[in-house]
Amino acid sequence: MTSDLAQARLSAAVLASCRWLCWPSWGLLALSALTPAPALWLPLCAAVALWQAWLGWRLQLDAALLQAVDSAGTLEELDLALSRLFGRDLAGRSLEARQRGMARLLRGFLLATGLCWLLCLAGLLAGRM
Repeated sequence: MTSDLAQARLSAAVLASCRWLCWPSWGLLALSALTPAPALWLPLCAAVALWQAWLGWRLQLDAALLQAVDSAGTLEELDLALSRLFGRDLAGRSLEARQRGMARLLRGFLLATGLCWLLCLAGLLAGRM
């Protein structure tokens, strides 16, 4: 269980460190809203920024849950709290299975971040031409 707690702490730190990646997206979105870019770019940037924000929220929730494992002591106690909050029975999932799901979520978040930044920068460049 000690190695599981160490892995949970490390995973929580990695997930929590992604929080700052959302802020440049909103700044780029505000800049592209202020430029005379074609009307196509702004809704696309906003939609991808919302997707990124939702994935970022999920990452922060997972980071907080992993930090709670340290104080809860076992995954069973955490599963009980989650089933009471969200009405989903997640009992029986190992920490490794949970980390695979978090890795998939992290890849989606990084994809959304790159796509958002690329679309916003393309919109800014289209507005300058």
